[in-house]
Amino acid sequence: MSQLQGRRALVTGAADGIGLAIAEIFAREGAQVLAVDLSADKLTSAFRGHAAITPIVQDIASDDAAQILVAKAQDVLGGLDILVNNAGIPGDLAMLHETTDANWSRVFAVNVDAVFRLTRACVPLLRSSRYGRIITTASVCAEYGLRLQGAYVASKHAVSGLMKGFAIELGPDGITANCINPANTVTGITRDWFSPAQSAEGQAYLDIASVLGRYSQPEDLAAAALYLASDGGGYVTGQSITVDGGMTCRLPSLSHATRYEGDA
Repeated sequence: MSQLQGRRALVTGAADGIGLAIAEIFAREGAQVLAVDLSADKLTSAFRGHAAITPIVQDIASDDAAQILVAKAQDVLGGLDILVNNAGIPGDLAMLHETTDANWSRVFAVNVDAVFRLTRACVPLLRSSRYGRIITTASVCAEYGLRLQGAYVASKHAVSGLMKGFAIELGPDGITANCINPANTVTGITRDWFSPAQSAEGQAYLDIASVLGRYSQPEDLAAAALYLASDGGGYVTGQSITVDGGMTCRLPSLSHATRYEGDA
C-alpha cells in the first residue's frame, strides 16, 4: 500500500530541486499535491501530465499568500494533511557587518516570515485532518555558522526554532513539526557550483562536503520528507533530520567550507 494514500499535501518551492522531488515522491505514494512556486513556466514543465499534482503560481512572501494558499487547499483538495515549507533563498554573499537591510529583510521575508504565516494559516486545516504534518526545509546552517551568509544562517536557525515551537504547541492535536537539514544538494541554484567537471579545487571541496564521495541529490531529501510525512514518522516531532552525507560529523573541516545548498 502507498505510504500517503489519500493524503493531501501543499509543497512550496516545488518547481525545481528539493521541492520538485518531494512533490513527485508524495504523488507517487498516493497523495494529492498542491505544488507552489513563482515560475509558471517551470511549474508547467515540471508537472505536465501529473494528474495528482496541481501547480499553483504564488509568491509566498506576499502579504496575502497564506490566505490564498489555504483557500486553494480547501477548494482543490478539500483540506490539508501535510504542509512542506520548502521555498527559500540564499541571499547575497556578504560579511554580517556589511549586510544591507534590504538583503537581510528579503532573506527573512521568504525564509522565515512566509514560513510562519503559511504554517499559522494552515493550522485549522491540519487540526481538522486529525493527521497534520509540518515539514520545513532548513539547512545544516541551522546547526552551525557559515562565513559570508549570516542572514541565511540566521534565518535557518529561526525556522528551526519555529518548528520546535509549533511542535510543542500543536502536539496535543496530533500534529508533528520537523525540519530537514540538507547540505550541498544539487539543485537549480547550486548545479553549477557542484558540477562534476570541476577542477582539483572542486574535488577538494567535495572531500570536505561528504564522507560518501558525492553531493546529495534532491531525492535524498525527498526520502526524508516522505518518512516524516508518513505513518512511520508519526512519533517524530520537534526534530531536525540532517541529510548531509556525513559532512557535519567532521566539524573541524566545516571552517573551510564556503558553499551550501539552496532550498529550492
